[in-house]
Amino acid sequence: MTNKLIAAAKAKEKDGDILGAIDLYKVAWREDSKNIFLQIEIGNLYAIIEEYEEAAGFFRRSHYALKDNLQVIGALGFCLNKIGNTYFINREFKMAANAFEEALSYDKNNSSSLFNYGNSLFHQNKYEEAIKAYRLSLKIKPNPTTYNNLGNALQRISKTEEAISSYEKALLINPDLTHTFIQMVHLKQSICSWSGIDEMFSKIKKLTEKPINGKISPFALFSMPNISNNNHLNVANSWVKQSGIKISKDSKQKKSDKITIAYLSSDFRLHPLYYLIKEVLINHDRDKFILKLFYSGPDDGSEELDEFKGICDAYFNITEMNDEKVSGLMIEESIDIMVDLTGFTQNSRSLIAALRPAKLHINWLGYPGTMGSLDKKPLYDFMFADEYVIPKSKSSEYAEEIIYLEGCYQPNISSRPLLKTVKKLDYGFKENDFIFASFGQSLKITKEMFSLWMRLLQKVPDSILWLLTSNKTCENNLRTFASSEFGIQSERLFFAKKVSFDDHIQRHQIIDIFLDTFPYNAHTSASDALWAGCPMISLSGETFASRVAGSILTEIGCYELIVSSIEEYEKKAIELASKPDKIMSVKRKILDLKKTSNLFKPKKFTFDLENKMIGLMG
Repeated sequence: MTNKLIAAAKAKEKDGDILGAIDLYKVAWREDSKNIFLQIEIGNLYAIIEEYEEAAGFFRRSHYALKDNLQVIGALGFCLNKIGNTYFINREFKMAANAFEEALSYDKNNSSSLFNYGNSLFHQNKYEEAIKAYRLSLKIKPNPTTYNNLGNALQRISKTEEAISSYEKALLINPDLTHTFIQMVHLKQSICSWSGIDEMFSKIKKLTEKPINGKISPFALFSMPNISNNNHLNVANSWVKQSGIKISKDSKQKKSDKITIAYLSSDFRLHPLYYLIKEVLINHDRDKFILKLFYSGPDDGSEELDEFKGICDAYFNITEMNDEKVSGLMIEESIDIMVDLTGFTQNSRSLIAALRPAKLHINWLGYPGTMGSLDKKPLYDFMFADEYVIPKSKSSEYAEEIIYLEGCYQPNISSRPLLKTVKKLDYGFKENDFIFASFGQSLKITKEMFSLWMRLLQKVPDSILWLLTSNKTCENNLRTFASSEFGIQSERLFFAKKVSFDDHIQRHQIIDIFLDTFPYNAHTSASDALWAGCPMISLSGETFASRVAGSILTEIGCYELIVSSIEEYEKKAIELASKPDKIMSVKRKILDLKKTSNLFKPKKFTFDLENKMIGLMG
């Protein structure tokens, strides 16, 4: 009887009736339960129809009987990797890790299982464990994608030089990995390693000149020179396209008395965003708006994270939800306006907008550029900006429709520290030291701008440069460059330690001139400097990121501190440095103007913002 059932099952299998074949094989198996090969055949058929959980069950039983059978081990590992990948796609990273870990228990030297296991650990922020898995995978089989992901993990734990080396190894195997190349250059910028950087920038510029087939991280380009708005748009469009998403039809939510806003961010924690958005959220008119926060970042245990949770009407941690689940949740929560405060930065969930979970989708504040489009349909409907960061003549170079706010697009908290009396001696400087400073990330310091700053040190007596501490490699690279290229002694470069927000604000008062970066301007740090009355010189270019500090200076009424060329920047800095009375006059002007300008008036800002939102809702 068993043989007849097997023959009938094979006939159904031949005819393509896989489920029918499985049913007959199961009947035969029940008659001959010790027939391991029937179990294997049933497992194979379940795998063919992608029922990997069922297949894995049969292969587990087969493995129990045939411990050393390589085919069974391979089949079971294949199914477990498929199961793990499904969990991974759905952002169920712990379940994914469990599946890959089980696969490794049968075959600890499977490079694919180790790679997948590393990915699932990476997305749980278990970077050290992920690194170990990637390295074991690479010992078995060198693979450019594994080297790339190893580089990503090393970057997250600030092992920058090792990360660069890993990217370089990936590129040796496959020089066409555009994304890896961009990340490598991005990291080189973060440690101010500028050997051959100009040639790298030229290559990247060419890659962005036309629609792109490869994968380029849009965020990485903001700090790179000579990238135009159109280049940024090409890259954003490519990023959206390579994700494989499709933009859905617009949502048809029911109209309600209040407008429900979903603020989406990975930065509702101890992060510069806190000092921008907190009081906007507090000042929202609850008679007109309902506020819901959707958080995709790590739980840093900070007071700021708890504070964000208390500000809103509802808070959702979406870290382990896939885009479809988040979209469904937003629909359930009757979201009218989704505002993305993160964009294409770390832990981004911006592609949720493609599913159209709200009536309107807005790009604002966290990402200084366009989010791109797919098939000429923008990922985001609107972008909040101002007429300085995006002049109306440039609005066509962005995918979104630009909604112009009345003043500077960037809000600020009003509850900033009261200024205390501080002296240069308090910070280890001499009273006659002329302090140039720039407190942006090292990533923003380009070779061109640092060279300009070194020329200022050459021309201004008793001058020093005060930068924010980053990493020892970066500091050593800057000191070496200053000495070898300009003869500037390392003692004239100082690096400010990370301190409390209050202390950080106070120390700006001893700065004579704050030097802005270009093409990636100071954002939050520009407001910090101006709050303390610190004169700031900023170069404005074409792109959004290169016009932010100019927008802030315009809002506070210090137009004379905005320049349009490197030459003008240098001339302005030397002119101010030679006139101490002029610097004091500018400091007094800033302190007076900050009281009357709208830059630190979040209530006024929120009122304008709400009017724009109400207008968009019709």
